[in-house]
Amino acid sequence: MEFTKILWAPFEQFLDLSYRMAYLYLFSALVVAMVAYMIDKARKGEAETVSLLRWLLPARILLHPSAQADFAFYFINKMLLAAIYGSMLLTTPLSFNAMTAIFEWVLGPSAANFQPHVGFSVVTTLVIVLALDFSLWALHFIFHKVPFLWDYHKVHHSAEVMTPITAARMHPVEEVIDSSVAGLSVGATMAVMHYLLGSAAIQITLFEINIFIAVFYFSAFHLRHSHVWIRYPYWLQHIVVCPAQHQIHHSVDRKHWDKNMGFIFSFWDWAAGTLYAPKGKEELTFGLGTEEDGGSWHSLRALYFLPFRQSYNRLRGKKDFAPTEPAE
Repeated sequence: MEFTKILWAPFEQFLDLSYRMAYLYLFSALVVAMVAYMIDKARKGEAETVSLLRWLLPARILLHPSAQADFAFYFINKMLLAAIYGSMLLTTPLSFNAMTAIFEWVLGPSAANFQPHVGFSVVTTLVIVLALDFSLWALHFIFHKVPFLWDYHKVHHSAEVMTPITAARMHPVEEVIDSSVAGLSVGATMAVMHYLLGSAAIQITLFEINIFIAVFYFSAFHLRHSHVWIRYPYWLQHIVVCPAQHQIHHSVDRKHWDKNMGFIFSFWDWAAGTLYAPKGKEELTFGLGTEEDGGSWHSLRALYFLPFRQSYNRLRGKKDFAPTEPAE
């Protein structure tokens, strides 16, 4: 790959609307945050409210070592993804072709002869987003419950302040697994729908992604990693994950541990007993809640190499760190 393409990779995601970091999704979050500011200002009064710019971009967050690590980690990770480990990802087309071949080998060629119809397209699109979201919820659950995998997922949870860039604070090991599971899930589901419906299995897309996912990205998605508290009505929190619920997921409070692991839909958590739906504003502290290894998680060296050391020592049965206990 050309060196210039590697250098461009971190910026590409801000311009390509098929990526969740794209500028339109960030802008939509900004609009929602501005509305939240105006509501907060009306409630508190002019005298108690800081300026819009200071409210949206507080120095205590942007200059925090955790945020600085996020920014550096994002750019390096995206270049590494483009240059090295992107080739390790299990892609949707690969999964689709493999599953289609398996179906035809086991069940024979598909006899589906349906004509394209909006009803089939809606069903196909909905089934795909449900399958993807469940697979991401299940994987997230496993990353929290399997100690070896938690060693890598804790990189994301080590953030002590959050900005939209925190969404990309993922160790390369987790990113490879996460992206591959997503590719496998979508590809396999598309293969099932294509086998059942034939050419009528058409996914409705917006900006080349599932339209339900695109709409979700537009609906304040990036505020989940921020200081802006956006809480949906209590009943809706049982269906869709709101920003406040994901912020609670990052809380150090024991009652919040291992809660709200959903990506889009929260009914997976509801069914599993891991849903936490706040009824009012809660004061949260983000991070791991422990000083593991006696060092900081806000250096690039720690973010990349501490998980390898901790998982290696875990396999050897050696504990040179204070692991976070699972929530009861």
